[in-house]
Amino acid sequence: MVNTDKNQSLHHISRLILALLDNGSDKQIYLFFHRYHEADIAEALKALSLDQKISFFKKINIEYAADVIEVLNFEDQQELFQQFKTEQAAKYIEEMDKDDAADLLESLYEADEIHASDIIRALKPDDAQDLQTLLSYSESTAGAIMTSDFVQIPENLTVAEALEEFRRQNPPQDESSFYIYITSYNQKLVGYTSIRDLLMADGTLKVHDIRYENPVSVTVDMDQEDVARIIQKYNLSAVPVVNTYTSIVGIITVDDIVDVVIEEATEDIYKLSGTGDIREDRLLYGKLSFPVISRLPWLCLTIFAGTIASYIITIFSNVFSSTTITLALVLSFVPLLMGLAGNIGNQSSTIIVRGLSTGVISLSQAFKIVFRELLVGLTIGSILAGSFYFVLIFLNYTHVIALLIALSMVVTMFLATFIGSVLPLTFKRFGIDPAVASAPFISSTLDIVVQLVYFAITLQIVSRIVL
Repeated sequence: MVNTDKNQSLHHISRLILALLDNGSDKQIYLFFHRYHEADIAEALKALSLDQKISFFKKINIEYAADVIEVLNFEDQQELFQQFKTEQAAKYIEEMDKDDAADLLESLYEADEIHASDIIRALKPDDAQDLQTLLSYSESTAGAIMTSDFVQIPENLTVAEALEEFRRQNPPQDESSFYIYITSYNQKLVGYTSIRDLLMADGTLKVHDIRYENPVSVTVDMDQEDVARIIQKYNLSAVPVVNTYTSIVGIITVDDIVDVVIEEATEDIYKLSGTGDIREDRLLYGKLSFPVISRLPWLCLTIFAGTIASYIITIFSNVFSSTTITLALVLSFVPLLMGLAGNIGNQSSTIIVRGLSTGVISLSQAFKIVFRELLVGLTIGSILAGSFYFVLIFLNYTHVIALLIALSMVVTMFLATFIGSVLPLTFKRFGIDPAVASAPFISSTLDIVVQLVYFAITLQIVSRIVL
């Protein structure tokens, strides 16, 4: 019912957009944008043709257009900006929030570097410099996701002067205007206050008398995941970003952190599934080569590991000899053992990777965490092995077969939890993303390990029966 109502609402907005294109007045456009959220307008635009979209953006004013463009996905943004003239595109960029504009320019560089460079040259000098600075920071760092739109006032002003300075700077109408950052004479961050505190304070007081000292801040090169944890820990709506001289150069707002959390979670999910390219727009809508190239390497690893596993089976078949147990019976339990080991190994890996990404697990706790996972694997393996032993006896299997499978189950599941927990921690220790220890990697490793262990135990038990 909710989806039906939403679809009807979007269809209604699409019809209104078409009506505005035909004969909409400035007042009607004003009322339209004050009635509907730009996110809904952007979603409704998907039902229109490219020419209709372009006509819509040309008809509305720059401020409204920038608000809608900011919430479009990268694919739609690129499609539009490839059609806009350079001067027109530059006007939209100038009106957008700096961090959103930088993200858009970065995606445009990937699609058409010449057009993106022309747009930057067409920008006002100050805007161009700000955006080039944001683009210069390494990907996934605080500098790359911050915005340079923030309010900064000297500490020696009075409250009345600070309010006047606030008006002069004309900050954007969003959460970046809530905090007001206070700097010393040499531009170093020394505190912060809020617009509420300024409005409620005596106008004759000095700003440094009402400021909050020791503000929580992050450095430009801090990883975006660490920034997200800091904002979560201190329950902030924005956090200042400082350079090596502790001068404030930007802020990161909570809406950007929500994007970071979603991006990081998506990245981990894709890596855990063995997908190298974690850009959803490229995987779902880009060239066919993107999903093929990103998914092919791990599948090649699976083929390689499967070939080794097949070779192990061949060798075992040649050396196996028993009058009491048939080869077919022994091999029939291989899928069961491989499935159990793969599942519990990936469970351990997922728990460790998630704990590392959220900060719940630190490398100093590595031994304790691995030991705990080994106990978990041993306990689960023992419970399942003991239960399955009696199931096999009930199904009229011999005690030898039941013992062989139960023992193999305990050992392989113990080793699976060891591999699943140690690999992510090892990768983290050497500065490699622990999510690389993904399901295909662990599964391929365990396919080989499980067969080696199972066949080794089988040969030992068979040799003792013969003796």
